[in-house]
Amino acid sequence: MDGLKYISDSIKGTEREENKDRIFVAQQDGSLLAILFDGISSAEGANAGIDVAIEFAKTNYQRIKLTTGGYGLADLMFDVHRKIVESPISSPFSTYSAAYVPQGDTAAVFSNLGDSRIYEVTSQYIKQLSHDDNLVHNRSVVTRYLGMVNLERSGVTDFPLDIKDKRILLCSDGFYSILEQNLSRFHEVLNFKRPSDIEKALSQEIRSKNLDDSSYILMFNE
Repeated sequence: MDGLKYISDSIKGTEREENKDRIFVAQQDGSLLAILFDGISSAEGANAGIDVAIEFAKTNYQRIKLTTGGYGLADLMFDVHRKIVESPISSPFSTYSAAYVPQGDTAAVFSNLGDSRIYEVTSQYIKQLSHDDNLVHNRSVVTRYLGMVNLERSGVTDFPLDIKDKRILLCSDGFYSILEQNLSRFHEVLNFKRPSDIEKALSQEIRSKNLDDSSYILMFNE
């Protein structure tokens, strides 16, 4: 799909000593892979684990083939997980949301684990596409995450979506916790025509208001 672009930002939470969110985007021959990592705040090795994850994704994402029996996005992310588990890092835990868009196509594939989210944005609505992996009675406790020793392959999934005439938002819980409080304003901002205006407005809406690290990747057609 020609003209696929993205903008992104990551803002440290006001109650955090360091930013444990990370954004990774790779583009090659017209394809695009975007992954937003959200390190678990209580995990000391979260950033080191994300370093391992990014290095593996960077050198292996070209293997993705969206064909029957091919190496998919969920396969890549589970292999990322296994690489983290095999590392000597203590508590290398993070959640993620990810998107892969092949060259010249609108049939994208998405994956998430934990409480990082994926939203579909149109001129009419903003809709959550992903499912949160957390406890019903305590939503701050995630039940699946990268680096989790007993995470099985079946626990890492992906799903397809035609993204023609849509914008796609990947974001951390520190971002959507503010978004959900003011959906109408964020819907307006995410539909601004100029990417620079979106970046400026989102920064104004988030900065100094986010207790937790707040990060996003917005994908759109120019």
